[in-house]
Amino acid sequence: MRAAMISIEDRRFRGHFGVDPIGIGRAIGSAIVNGHRIRATSTITQQLARNIFLTNNRSYGRKIKEGILALAIERKFTKDQILELYLNEIFLGLNSYGIAAASLNYFGKSLDELSIDEMAYLAALPKGPNNYHPFRHAQRATERRNWVLEQMVENGNITTEEMKAAQAKPLAVSPR
Repeated sequence: MRAAMISIEDRRFRGHFGVDPIGIGRAIGSAIVNGHRIRATSTITQQLARNIFLTNNRSYGRKIKEGILALAIERKFTKDQILELYLNEIFLGLNSYGIAAASLNYFGKSLDELSIDEMAYLAALPKGPNNYHPFRHAQRATERRNWVLEQMVENGNITTEEMKAAQAKPLAVSPR
């Protein structure tokens, strides 16, 4: 589960100090070249800071506060503690706050019972649980899950064979 979430949310999580200058630079460059707003520059630590201490309003002031809080969090906690806090705090839809609740609510299983495809689906949800609702947007949810599996292969977390086997499975959500 940890590898799935890091693969999709912050692949350089273990190597940065709470703020990812490389990711920020790439996002700014993409915005300049493509003429759109700056997107998706928050690390897992920044998302944790926002979820606990800040609001979701989109402003440069909030992003600066988020960065400052992320630096403080990184000084106080280990990477594993930050990831644990994040996984227990994040909203994943179906009235699920935290990965353990989502595991029960989406699949009726505890975390240690989940298959790779189920973990990948849960990792797909932080970006927008309603956008990947398993019944209203089943095709989109399956595509996003499959993309997470591809990222897990790219990051060396699973093999290509494991990815293909997981992608072949239907999205089998059975809410409690």
